[in-house]
Amino acid sequence: MEGAARAEMQDSTVNPRFLMMSAVDCVKPARQMGKWYPAVPPLCRCRTNLGPADYFGRTMVENLPEKVKVGVIVVAVGGCKIELFDRDNHADYVATAPGWMKGMLAEYGGNPYGRLVDMARLAQKDGVIKGILLHQGESNINDTLWPQKVKQVYENLLSDLKLDPRQVPLLAGEVVHADQQGVSASMNQIIGKLPTSIPTAHVISSAGCTDGRDNLHFNAAGYRELGKRYARKMLALQGYPIHSGNPLFTHLFTADPAPIVYRDTLFLYTGHDTASVMATNYKMPDWCVFSTTDMVNWTDYGVCLSPQTFSWATGDAYAAQCIERNGRFYWFVSTFHKSDENSKGGAAIGVAVSDRPTGPFTDAIGKALIVNEMTTDMKHAWDDIDPTVFIDDNGQAYMYWGNGSCKWVRLKENMVELDSPIHTFMPRNFIEGPWLYKRNGLYYLVYAGAGTKPEMIEYCTADSPEGPWTYQGIIQENTPNSFTTHPGIIDYKGKSYFFTHNGTLPTGGSYRRSVCVDEMFYNPDGTIQKIIQTTQGVKAIIP
Repeated sequence: MEGAARAEMQDSTVNPRFLMMSAVDCVKPARQMGKWYPAVPPLCRCRTNLGPADYFGRTMVENLPEKVKVGVIVVAVGGCKIELFDRDNHADYVATAPGWMKGMLAEYGGNPYGRLVDMARLAQKDGVIKGILLHQGESNINDTLWPQKVKQVYENLLSDLKLDPRQVPLLAGEVVHADQQGVSASMNQIIGKLPTSIPTAHVISSAGCTDGRDNLHFNAAGYRELGKRYARKMLALQGYPIHSGNPLFTHLFTADPAPIVYRDTLFLYTGHDTASVMATNYKMPDWCVFSTTDMVNWTDYGVCLSPQTFSWATGDAYAAQCIERNGRFYWFVSTFHKSDENSKGGAAIGVAVSDRPTGPFTDAIGKALIVNEMTTDMKHAWDDIDPTVFIDDNGQAYMYWGNGSCKWVRLKENMVELDSPIHTFMPRNFIEGPWLYKRNGLYYLVYAGAGTKPEMIEYCTADSPEGPWTYQGIIQENTPNSFTTHPGIIDYKGKSYFFTHNGTLPTGGSYRRSVCVDEMFYNPDGTIQKIIQTTQGVKAIIP
């Protein structure tokens, strides 16, 4: 928790409701042990740096009522093993500590654990302890007993401070990830097992949090993001109506969102970007599924489908959409076709099916539903991508798709056979990524268009799902740090939500995208108001 990044100008001001109790005496900054001060870094010892606690507290006070203050006590020794905080055996560790650590230990009287407990008891006179934060592990790399050692420290703190674990969770953050050449990345697997040992422990992902040149510590931006993630989890655990935050998922890169509502749950189907930071093209190996009942707390089901499910498929996992009919879930996906007797290659659309929204999914028909040879208006081979599927009130199903031109077809009730010829047309400025839905008797065709600078989200409306379509305008400008955008629209629990993706995660970009959500609004005549892209996201739905 000590942190290793030099604080920057933006870190020099702090909300007065965020406080730190100094665990050591300092001359500069002038601080006295056991006293509260505005939480301007350093929050640990006198000459330490920016760490996760800095933006944990800042994010907490941003989302809590104005009358609530947040205080932190940071006791940490950079480079130590968890054994240093073993209440009963720390002296053995201190006795053999390296010389460069001796001064740090002396600032805590040779007993950091004891100093933390002493300061926490003082803090309990002023408020209530709500959680314990931990960020450690680099020095215990590959120590499979680490979760048990952390459990002992946690249980000792609960006992010494007379805390109820149900009211005081433990939040433990990951170290730098492997895809960033994290020196201690293998430790994340061990950190991930902590909730097995401690039911009230929660692991905070560090995926995408930028790191320093040593590939061991995060840089200032990385610590800021990691601290915010600690706070979001703590706020959710405390039951506050927080915002979802955008992007929604910070532990992996996701794109091309497609929401559906099944029973009381919103399921979100996404693509998965795994291209490297320096890549100049997509790498999209599979599709993922998430779910929520409050728009803030999400369940991650991981990878639920990939092109490998289809014997005829090859290449990347492009945009897709899942829809439920008669208790079965049909996942319409776009990928590329092998050269065989059914197609000479190019983009194709397949259908996977499952009895559950999260799978397992299998190829519904053993071949592609749409192959490149079935549409000839566009000469490029990737025009048959981005399917969107809609079932009208009379039971008739439709599929729209396309890149360069928009195509549509009726589907039979079994959802895996065409029920009409393929129609092709050109909505104004259309590029790709259509999304078809109906609201209050009006049909909407929303898509990624050229706008005033590609890509923007534009839309048309019609009185029939077969058109004719009337152009209505641009509803979303370019997304930050991504030259593509993709709409996914759903009504859920009385509100309308607009999903898209951008490239704003640390190390993100056009080939490392991240799904976002914002609330959307309609005018009385049914036209869509302009989407306001936010970093806050949407508010939690309170039952």
